[in-house]
Amino acid sequence: MPELPEVGILKEELRREVVGRRVEVVGVLVKKEGEFPVAQLREAVEGRAIVEVRRRGKMQVLHFEGGHSLVIHLMMVGQLLLSPPFTGEPHDICLRLKFADGARLTLGQVGLKYVHLLSTAEVDNWPPVVKLTADPLDDSFTVDLLRRLLAKKRGAIKATLMDQSAIAGLGNVYADEILFRARLYPQCRASDLSEEEVERFHPGIVAELQRGLELGGSSEMAFLHLDGSEGSYQEIFQVKGRKGQPCFVCATPFERVEVGGRGTYFCPRCQVSYQSSSSSDSSQSPSS
Repeated sequence: MPELPEVGILKEELRREVVGRRVEVVGVLVKKEGEFPVAQLREAVEGRAIVEVRRRGKMQVLHFEGGHSLVIHLMMVGQLLLSPPFTGEPHDICLRLKFADGARLTLGQVGLKYVHLLSTAEVDNWPPVVKLTADPLDDSFTVDLLRRLLAKKRGAIKATLMDQSAIAGLGNVYADEILFRARLYPQCRASDLSEEEVERFHPGIVAELQRGLELGGSSEMAFLHLDGSEGSYQEIFQVKGRKGQPCFVCATPFERVEVGGRGTYFCPRCQVSYQSSSSSDSSQSPSS
């Protein structure tokens, strides 16, 4: 699933490549449109230029002239591709914006129910955006803010990392890498972290996300840049997918458990904090 670094990368690429371009034709290329407001979308954006691109958690927001915006969540395998420079035909296209200069921005591999047409003034007050709290790459994400957020959470720290109402933009991939970097056991209760652990956790979150950005994001599943190229973050995973392989730090074999229904990889020696403590998440169990 595209997480904060991948969505952030696309945001910067979209800002560079499509801001200022004018939409000539909107194409909806699915057999079942459902409740998607095709006519309203065409009326709102055809003949209008994209004036800004923003990121809100894992959502991409395109602002158009005239006061309308598209909010897009790529979910697990969604892709945004710009042709040119992308060549070929994307899979499972649901939406295409053809610009006046002939370029095309194509959205594929995600349902139209994850695309929303809003007035630009409405975006920041839209419930899915309002519920987002701390953005870990924002200057407001301080150690003190993280401490206060964790104090309210009685669930596992791994589940808290993926809770968009706690820390926006993180998912299963970066959570495992962050917890390994911070040497925190994924099933320990968030509110039980010590002062020293929180102070170690905070820079670990920021540093791992920056690492993902620098490496062009993770293409472990389906993430692609606008031009169709892949990121390389998946090539340096420290823990994810490495069950039974030796830890880079202590050589202990990595293990896998389920946390909140998600496969979770960890080092039972390096990430020993609270490992013997009980957790409030009854779904956690060793996984073969």
